[in-house]
Amino acid sequence: MSDARRSLEKVTTGDFSGGGLLNRQQFTEFFREVQEQAQILDLVRFEDVDAPKGQIDKIGVGERLLRSATEATEGSLNSPNTGKVEYDTEKVELPWEVSMETVEDTIEGSGTADTLVELFANQMSVDLEDLGANGDTTDADSFVSIVDGWVTFAENDTNTSTYDHQGGAIEKDVFKNLKMALPVRYRRDTSNLRWLMSEDQKEEYKDYLTDRNTSAGDAMLMTGQEPEPLGIPIATPVNWPDDTIMLTPMQNLVWIVQRDVNMRFTDEGEAVVRRDLYGIYNMLARIDYVIEDTKGVGLAQNIASPTA
Repeated sequence: MSDARRSLEKVTTGDFSGGGLLNRQQFTEFFREVQEQAQILDLVRFEDVDAPKGQIDKIGVGERLLRSATEATEGSLNSPNTGKVEYDTEKVELPWEVSMETVEDTIEGSGTADTLVELFANQMSVDLEDLGANGDTTDADSFVSIVDGWVTFAENDTNTSTYDHQGGAIEKDVFKNLKMALPVRYRRDTSNLRWLMSEDQKEEYKDYLTDRNTSAGDAMLMTGQEPEPLGIPIATPVNWPDDTIMLTPMQNLVWIVQRDVNMRFTDEGEAVVRRDLYGIYNMLARIDYVIEDTKGVGLAQNIASPTA
């Protein structure tokens, strides 16, 4: 039995039939399901917090802390560069209707409503990851403007390393120049680094590689091998902007959810009767996106859109 299936058995809409806050176990299981269904939410740092506003710890250790030890001589102590990152969550909601036909016309019958937990988790993972990529409170779009995402957070901080590709098509120099823009201590260990880009831009880069007479291009054509520029894997979050590539350790990106998540349900009211609904569900949560250390983020921007 899959982990996702086990999660759904622990958290079903039946648990919320009377409405109310998710308890600690329900919260943990539901957001584990959300992470499992997303592209990168299971890779970034997840913080569940008690208050709608506050601070989370940030710990960065300076470079080259190792020193020569001299006998009978007291060495100097190295201290971690500690600090705080402020967060300010924004309330979001995910409303959902279940028609009576959906319940009556399926083998599961009334159990159909319980499978909505998986749909809730899937839709929330898509939307949360989309906001993480595109969130910008200055945007006119009502969805995008809910909260600032990681790209906007990085763009608004002067410590972020940037590389301007000046409208050129994606090619190998984008990755080299972006990696070199990061301070050495963030790019020395590549095991947690990821290139974050759109799915279309990744396909464009694969086309670029297969057009070249190289073994890497041949391997992708013959085996479907995925590219890993400079030995670093590519991740493609939902709706990541085509003109931007981010390079960062994944744990540097922080996704914050306040623990007070509320699921509401009603099978009464005019809307339910008029539209012959089984019921109306609404999940309410408070979320935010921050970056622990913007010095560990590189942004390549002004990359040409993928060709049709």
